[in-house]
Amino acid sequence: MGWVLAAALGAAAGWGTSDFLAGVLGRRMPVLTILIGSNLAAMVLALLVVAVRGVAPVWDGRVWPAVVAGFLGLPAMGLLYRAMRDGSAAVVAPVAAVAALVPVGWGLLHGERLGLGAGLGVACGLAGVTLASWPVPGGQRPRTQRLANLCALGAALGFGAYFVLLHEAGAADQLWAITFARITEGLIGLVLAVLIRPKLRLRVPVLAVGVSDVLADAAFVASAAEALTPAAVVASLYPAVTLMLNRSFLRERLHTVHLYGVIAAVLSVACLAR
Repeated sequence: MGWVLAAALGAAAGWGTSDFLAGVLGRRMPVLTILIGSNLAAMVLALLVVAVRGVAPVWDGRVWPAVVAGFLGLPAMGLLYRAMRDGSAAVVAPVAAVAALVPVGWGLLHGERLGLGAGLGVACGLAGVTLASWPVPGGQRPRTQRLANLCALGAALGFGAYFVLLHEAGAADQLWAITFARITEGLIGLVLAVLIRPKLRLRVPVLAVGVSDVLADAAFVASAAEALTPAAVVASLYPAVTLMLNRSFLRERLHTVHLYGVIAAVLSVACLAR
């Protein structure tokens, strides 16, 4: 179990770094530019990895969950980047962390039991979302922050489903599961680029967003192959990485009620991972 948690923490580090970079870039360039550029970079990297590996894909029904994951992953990332652009990243990131509740629910539907610790984790997660979303005087405009929080919740549902689908597809081949998901996202990005024609400025930070995402995907699929629920909830610690980076580089401060929300969200993940 030790290496499973280590890999899941690696996924959290990758996704947290990716979200931090996307949040910073979202204040300087259009969200769509970041979304398309990072996903194209992720697709190219995934294709290079499987090409070097030299193993043919497994063409059976287990391919489709990865494709569906790609369809859900792209809009989920778009919602998250939009939320982090319009709202406080310190508030949005913990709200998005409730993605961990989706694989927990999936496990319950497939016979897993919700123990005392997991039940407490669900309660803490709901409390964390409520407190982290609470409007405060002098913060973001209530309407703006509310819309940002709704986008973050939509991203959480999308990411939660992404966790489950990538896990299911990984039963056939872990690397090809990631690649099919990334191909889907990259192709959708290309279609959007043709239709909307945004100014694609493929700077190194934009490419780094996609690279971090792919590395995090690989770490997550490897850990989830052994145990989905603990891997998913530990990987959902990525908001803590985002918050630490925001605190370190942007000096973003937290209101007291939001701090309690962050603490509750982190406690939720910790309880679910037990």
